[in-house]
Amino acid sequence: MDTNETMERAEYIYEMDDEENVTDGVVTAVGNATEMSMTEMTPLHESVDVDALNDLFSDNHDGSSRNQGRVRFTYCGCRIHILSTGRVLVEPDGN
Repeated sequence: MDTNETMERAEYIYEMDDEENVTDGVVTAVGNATEMSMTEMTPLHESVDVDALNDLFSDNHDGSSRNQGRVRFTYCGCRIHILSTGRVLVEPDGN
């Protein structure tokens, strides 16, 4: 599935700001998309290695931004697509 097709199917698109880490962006996006509070949501670390996820999208060792890459996983009944552009796409699972 290419990025454009994923964006068309996404129920919710969240743009992370430069100061936000990926795991916080995922939790915020899923909470907004599903209208679940953080206390209702399964802890993200039960679905994915949060340290590895943050490391995947952190800046390179020379300080430059990573400009390629994406990761996909399921969390709280949704498919999550994270793009290196800082977008978190939330798609209901089963679509």
